[in-house]
Amino acid sequence: MIISSRKNPAVSFYRELGKERKTREREGLFVIEGVKLCIEALRAGLTITSAMVTETAAKKYPEAFAEISAEFEPVIITDDIGSYISDTKTPQGLFFIAEMIGRRERKVNADNGRFIILDGLQDSGNIGTIIRTCDALGTDGLILSPGCADIYSPKVVRSAMGSLFRLHFEVTELAPKIKEMRNSGITVYAAMPDKNAQSIDETELPENCAVIIGNEGNGISPEVINSADGNIYIPIEHAESLNAAVAAAIFCNEMRKTKHS
Repeated sequence: MIISSRKNPAVSFYRELGKERKTREREGLFVIEGVKLCIEALRAGLTITSAMVTETAAKKYPEAFAEISAEFEPVIITDDIGSYISDTKTPQGLFFIAEMIGRRERKVNADNGRFIILDGLQDSGNIGTIIRTCDALGTDGLILSPGCADIYSPKVVRSAMGSLFRLHFEVTELAPKIKEMRNSGITVYAAMPDKNAQSIDETELPENCAVIIGNEGNGISPEVINSADGNIYIPIEHAESLNAAVAAAIFCNEMRKTKHS
C-alpha cells in the first residue's frame, strides 16, 4: 500500500516530530531526512523506529533503498507526501524516525580531553556546523546548556551532516559541569571579544582544555564566565566579532595542534 493521505497517522506524527521540540522530548524520537543522513544513521547503529520512502526515491536511489530494505520494510509514500513532510525545498524522499542517541548523549568524560562548551546558542545552523567541526577536527566532546537550540531539530541534524551520530555530547547545566571539569584538571576558557583577555595567538592551550562559546547576541552568561579559569579572545582586524561557528572552528583547530604536538 502506498500512503497518499496527509491525514495518515504516520505522516502526521512524522511532521509533528519535525516541527515540535516538545513532541521530540516527550517521545524520545527525532527525524532524519535525506539519502546520506539516513544511510549514515543506519550504519552508525541508531535505532530506527520507522522509515518512509517516496516512490521516486525508491527508483532513483536503488542501492540506498536496498540497504534500508535489508534492515526493515520501509513505508512507501507518494512524492506529494514527501514534499509535505520534508524540511527542505528539494526533498530526496527518504525519511527516518530514530530514537534519541542515548548511548552518546551521556555525561561527557571530564577526566581529560578537548571540549567545546556552548552557552545559550540559538542558531540551529551554528550548532550543527559546530558539531560537524568538532567531529572533523577530533574534539573529544561537545557540552551544551539547556538554553541552546534543540540539538535534535531537523536543521541541526541536517547541518551536522552525520557528525551528530558520532560525536559525544551532553546537555547539562554549565556551571556545575565546568566545576567538575576543572576539578579533574581541565582548563576552561571563556571566549570573549575582549582585548583584556588572553589572545589565542599568545596562548598555548594545555592538553586538557575546554572553550566556552556564548550566545550569538548576548555572549556568555556572567555565572558561566565566573566559573571558568580565564577569558580568551581571537584577535580580528575590522569586524566587530566572529560568527559563533567560525570561532568554535578556530578554537577546535588550536586544540588539535595541542593534541598532535
